This record gives sequence, structure tokens and C-alpha cells, in this order.
Amino acid sequence: MRASVDVEVARWCADHRITVLTKICRVLEDVGESTVFLAALVVVGLLVLVVRRMWLDLPSVGFAFLAMVIVNGNLKHRIDRPRPPADLALTTLHGSAMPSSHAVLTSSILVAILMVPQWTSTSARRTVGLTGAAGCIVTGAAMVYLGGHWLTDVLVGWAVGIVMIGGTLLLWRRIGLPTGKTA
Repeated sequence: MRASVDVEVARWCADHRITVLTKICRVLEDVGESTVFLAALVVVGLLVLVVRRMWLDLPSVGFAFLAMVIVNGNLKHRIDRPRPPADLALTTLHGSAMPSSHAVLTSSILVAILMVPQWTSTSARRTVGLTGAAGCIVTGAAMVYLGGHWLTDVLVGWAVGIVMIGGTLLLWRRIGLPTGKTA
């Protein structure tokens, strides 16, 4: 009998690890969990909003992220999925595995950036979108490679981030609450 896709992918990663890739993935994990990095990210985001005169988007984006944090926490608590076992993992993360907070956060940031209506260039938006999507994929792959998450934890995390931020921002606009310029 075949194992689940999650187990097969985790086993494949465990059997094919190489030193240089492991070091790169550990650096990505450390950066993603660094409160200094996350604080810097928030400061840069706020500076961009102020410099680009996009402060009217701050309440909608802030509300969307607050909703995402609450929903993600509740999902983790209700699903309460165990992380991959020690024989498949190089990292030790605590708490429920699903949805992956790394995946939720990276996809949420990307969707929020892409939905801010002040984009003046379609090609710039496309470039940022593709670069951000690549970043989401690399982050998710690193967490699966290190054994911190199952593949489906990451897939569900991306879906939660996209739906929560995208849906909340669309709803915010639909009910007519203040935002920046119209897209």
C-alpha cells in the first residue's frame, strides 16, 4: 500500500538532502522566524505607504492581516495536525503544522502588495507578482525540505493567505470603506 503524498514527499526530501541546500533552507527558516526581520518588513511596508501616499490603504490592509492572523490561529488550533516525525525532520517547530504560518504569511504579503491599487505599471506589477510567487514557492519548499511541514500544510497555507487577504480587501472595497485610489 502506498503512503500519502505528504509522507512520500517528506521521505523523498529526507532521502535526498544535500549539505549546501540544507544550509540555504536553514538560513531561510531563520530569517522567516526572526522578529527583527518581521519588524523591519513592517517598517518598510509602512514607509512605502507613507512615501507613496498610500496611507488610505493602511486600515484595509491592517484589518485584512488581523483577520488572517485570527483565522490562521483558529485553524491551527482546530486542525491540530502533528508535524512530520523526527526521522523526516531537520528542524523542530512547535504547535500545529496546518496551515503553515510561513506559507500563510508569504502569500498574504504578496496578495496585499498586488492588490494595492496605486500600481502605475502593469509590467512592474507582473514582475513583483512573479518574484513574490517565486519567494512563496521557495519558502514553502524549504519548510517541506527541512521537515517542518507536510506538503499539504504549505498548500493550505497559501490558500488561506490568498483567500483571507484577497477576500477581506475585496469585501472592504465592496462595502465602500475608505481605500487609496481605485485600481
